[in-house]
Amino acid sequence: MKKGIFTGLLALLLITASMLSFNVVEAAGTVTKLPSPQWSQLNAVGALESIEGGPVELPSLNTVYLHTKEEHATQTKVWLVDTLKSYDTQTGKLKWSVNFADPGTAMFRESKDYLVAPDGTVYITFTDNLSPDATQIYAVGPDGKRKWKVNLSQTEGYLYRLDNGSLVFASQGNFDNNGNYTGSLTLINKSGTKVKNISYKGTVLAQGNRVLIQTNYGGGKGSRIQALDSSLNSVFTYQMPADSYTEVSYNHVLSDGTVLVRANIPKTGNRLFGFSSKGNLLWGRDIAGDAVVSSLGDVYGVYANGKLSLYNVKGLVKSVALKDVTEFFISLDRLQDGNIELGFPGSATYVLNPKTLAVDYTFKLKDDFNFNYVGNGVGYVMTDNGFSRIKF
Repeated sequence: MKKGIFTGLLALLLITASMLSFNVVEAAGTVTKLPSPQWSQLNAVGALESIEGGPVELPSLNTVYLHTKEEHATQTKVWLVDTLKSYDTQTGKLKWSVNFADPGTAMFRESKDYLVAPDGTVYITFTDNLSPDATQIYAVGPDGKRKWKVNLSQTEGYLYRLDNGSLVFASQGNFDNNGNYTGSLTLINKSGTKVKNISYKGTVLAQGNRVLIQTNYGGGKGSRIQALDSSLNSVFTYQMPADSYTEVSYNHVLSDGTVLVRANIPKTGNRLFGFSSKGNLLWGRDIAGDAVVSSLGDVYGVYANGKLSLYNVKGLVKSVALKDVTEFFISLDRLQDGNIELGFPGSATYVLNPKTLAVDYTFKLKDDFNFNYVGNGVGYVMTDNGFSRIKF
């Protein structure tokens, strides 16, 4: 689920096991009722515990990860502790479970969403404003063993993983009236070594092999967009037109380093600017105000006016008409198997071949928020206390 100018994040609603309906696929390619699960782990957590995130499946490792909060007892307290669990994708058997109840750890430190790398390493970030080491980042290998831990003094921020495997922690300090944070970027390599730290003013997004910083100015002056490479060296800066409106989270990066910047320009409307990996302005294209835009690897997708179109840096590659009744909160994503997922909440989700734009699956489920298709013909249904694997 991606964020964009006119899109929102779809909420994941949980249901109890008694509400699950497992039946056969009604027609080839169209799923209205789910088949029986390959396996179920409906008691992955206890009644007072919770599932916080996941499942994240790695087919190459025969593994699916689950982020939970589970009870942990010491001599002085019983508390809910963030836990990482690993399951076998073919059997559903628990491989291992590791928690982060380190001695002296605060009961109420906040955990961010876990980041999972293609090699199976999971990165866990905590913030604890009462500790001198306000942010703690853990790396856990696919064997369940901790690889390293990094402590940072910054109190708030987000961890990003770049395509080369490096990590960037973007801290968020003071916030001004123009919507800028005063913060720092800390570059951490795969071995857990802090390589570089630079300050910034604005808002940050890291995607692919680029870190984007948007700095806003008052008085009608447009924002400045700066792109950094995976070593936090500046690649280019671009000053947006006066009185234009954009946000860094509206922007996207293709796998070759092409940067897409979306903005609303006075008297012109919505435009999408393309910058080469070296920062050269390639083009500016008009797009519909309600269009959904997303990076899809080496191409980007635009959904607008009932049509999905794929573009590369040279222009239109392919388009297909695909209308649905939902008009808001439409999502456009690239699945881990390379296929494209186009979601219309409350109505249908389409899985398309990225080369032909043919629809491989159409999910029209009554409780569509309860089902998460992850690619490779696999999906998961979540309950309050567990989950089931669905194989098509």
